[in-house]
Amino acid sequence: MGYDELCVFYSIVGINAKKTSDNLEIKMKNDKYLGRGIHKEQFLDSLTSGKLKPMLEIINKDKDLDVQIRNNYLNIYYDGGNIAKVSSANSVLFNKNYFYTDMKNNPAKDINRETKDILSGKRNELICKFKEGNFKEYFDDAKKIMNIWFAANPKPERKEQHQLSIENQYNKSDYTIIDLEYQVSMESKFYCTFVPEGKSKPKKPRFDIIAVDKAGKLCVIELKSGTGALGNTSGLKEHYECYKCSIGRNPEPFKSEMENLLSQKQDFGLIDDRLKILSTEPEFMFVYSYDESDKKAQFNKFMDEYNVIGENIHVIWLQDKSWKLLDK
Repeated sequence: MGYDELCVFYSIVGINAKKTSDNLEIKMKNDKYLGRGIHKEQFLDSLTSGKLKPMLEIINKDKDLDVQIRNNYLNIYYDGGNIAKVSSANSVLFNKNYFYTDMKNNPAKDINRETKDILSGKRNELICKFKEGNFKEYFDDAKKIMNIWFAANPKPERKEQHQLSIENQYNKSDYTIIDLEYQVSMESKFYCTFVPEGKSKPKKPRFDIIAVDKAGKLCVIELKSGTGALGNTSGLKEHYECYKCSIGRNPEPFKSEMENLLSQKQDFGLIDDRLKILSTEPEFMFVYSYDESDKKAQFNKFMDEYNVIGENIHVIWLQDKSWKLLDK
C-alpha cells in the first residue's frame, strides 16, 4: 500500500500566516518509515553474533573510532571522517579520494580517468582486508591513509564533533551522545522544508547532536564553533525554527526512533545499558566552542544572535581543552 502525502502549513513564531504558507511545507507520512536503525535481520544477526561482531569488539576498544547507526547501515568515523560505511557483512565503502591529497589544487571532480582507476585499485585492496575479516588491519591501514589526507585537508569542525561524541558517555559527562548529524528524513512523520526569511533556497532540518542528559531527557543540540559559525547562512534563530517545525511539532515518533537507536547501540556494546530515555518531549539546545580569538567578542556576537530568538534556550559553553558537555 502506498502512502498519501498531505501538505499543511504551520505558523512559526514571529512570521504571519501568509508568509508561513509561502515558506513552510510539512509532509505527513505513513507508518512504514522505521527511522534510523538496523532493520534487516541478516545484517543485525551478523552484528550481534556473526561475522561483524569482532568488528564491533575492535571498535569498542579503540578510542579513536566512533559508530553512528543510519537507516540500515553503519557509519564508522575516525577524526570526523567516514572510515567505513558498512551495509552488510560483505558490503563496506571507503572513499577512494582519501588516497588523493591534492584536493585544494585539483578537486575530485577534475581528477583524470587514469588517476581515478589508480585510486579505485588502492581502495579495493583495502576493502578486501575488511571482507576477509581482517578488521584491525583494515582500520589501522585506513587510519594511516586518512591521517595523510587530513594533514592536507584539515576538517576541524568534524574533528570537534567526533571528540564530543567520544568524550560524552554515560557517567563521564552530564550528557551521553547517541547520534550525530541527524537529518530529518523525507519519510518521517515530522518532515518539513521551509524557506528561511530573506532567502530563496528551501532548507531541510538537520541537527548536529542528539544526546540524553542525566535525567533521561532527549536533547537536540546545535553546535557552533568560533566566530565563523556566527552570522553565517544558518543563524541561531533559523536552527531553532527548523526544530520547532519538525521534531518540536511532533516529538513522539522522534522519541520512538531514538529509543530504538539507543537500544541497538546498547545491544552492540556501544552505550552503557543503564542509559534510558525518560522524557516525554526533547529539548532544543546550543553548544558553543570558542576559537582562539577574543572570547568576550565571541560571547557578545553569540548573544546578539541569541537575543533575536526571543526565547530562553539552554546554552552549554565548552571550556578550554575540554569536550565534555557540562551543566554549570
